[in-house]
Amino acid sequence: VSGADLVFIASGLGGGSGTGICPIVAEEAKAAGALVVGIVTTPFHVERRQRMARALEGLESLRRVADAVLVLDNNRLLHYVPNLPLDEAFSIMDQLVAEIVKGIVETITLPSLINLDFADVRAIMANGGVTMMLYGESDRGPEEVVHEALNHPLLDVDISGATGVLIHVTGGQYMTLEAASQVVDLLTAKVSEDANVIWGARQDAGFGDTIKVMAIITGVGGTDLRTGRLTPDILGDALRITRGKSDNTGNMGFQRFD
Repeated sequence: VSGADLVFIASGLGGGSGTGICPIVAEEAKAAGALVVGIVTTPFHVERRQRMARALEGLESLRRVADAVLVLDNNRLLHYVPNLPLDEAFSIMDQLVAEIVKGIVETITLPSLINLDFADVRAIMANGGVTMMLYGESDRGPEEVVHEALNHPLLDVDISGATGVLIHVTGGQYMTLEAASQVVDLLTAKVSEDANVIWGARQDAGFGDTIKVMAIITGVGGTDLRTGRLTPDILGDALRITRGKSDNTGNMGFQRFD
């Protein structure tokens, strides 16, 4: 990682390899001066408490050393594509990871009318903590674009109180400044008044009437996720990736299935 400006670390959590190695790689990359972004998936609920607890411990270790961590919950596949063959279902999550990386890289590399560069990405993501990537595309106006972005079936974390927002809007040659500005305004309606918001816009004749938005939102999940260290239970609850707790057993861990 020596000499790299931006390092992505993608892994599934809950086992031994990725869970243990990711924080070490992140620490080395950050020490070398890179902006470090983790993209990780968490286990299915049927894999039981021990694997989820191990995943959350690894996530907490990664969260403390990486600049930003995007968390994808495998359980959402069960609701989004329950009837797809196994390999196709997992390819949906793989494609989402690829789109996240592509979206961040293209934001930096492709020229825009309102340009965003690596310094903007670093300003938002450096020490950004738990991060959400939003993506939406529609030909029915700014409101529908934002609705698509905020209701992605595989992405769900509370963005209220977020501390940093990087937004890039792409539209056809007739996209107006008002339309682009409205997308940004609607997307940032719930974030902190003190949040650092940076946005860019690009016109592409191939888009026609379609507007596409890509947003990186850091410091999500409320104040719990901005504390120095969290227990696995609190971290899982804040990210909405743990099962509800049992009301009649007094067990403060994850919901058991036996």
